[in-house]
Amino acid sequence: MKNFLKLVVILISVAIVYGVLMFGLSELGGEVATLVRPEADGSNKNIRVWIVDADNKSWIEHGDSESYWIKQLSNNSELLIIREGEEKKYIAFADRDSHDLYHNLRREKYGFSDKMLDILAFGATSKENCESIPVRLE
Repeated sequence: MKNFLKLVVILISVAIVYGVLMFGLSELGGEVATLVRPEADGSNKNIRVWIVDADNKSWIEHGDSESYWIKQLSNNSELLIIREGEEKKYIAFADRDSHDLYHNLRREKYGFSDKMLDILAFGATSKENCESIPVRLE
């Protein structure tokens, strides 16, 4: 019984350390913006995302082709992003063609945190395995 309890404590401890690492790397690994994401019921949900920039454009990635808010993006769709404490409306486009660019920019900007999250997520966040659609913000 003692060994079983030790095993349970170890497993719970590993899960807690894993969660703290994932949260810490994603929140403290570099700039984090807040996407004010529209929901199907008409409400909005604040989602913390990494954001990258190049050529006077920005990109975020949160959601795949089945995500409600991605499906709602059309010509001149506006998204609200809170970046460095300032709210700004952007024209948003689902930009499948920039998938590799987004991941390369993310690796460049977030470096160690991006690599560690990829390892901790067993490769699920790598550009080879990721099914999310980058959203270009202008």
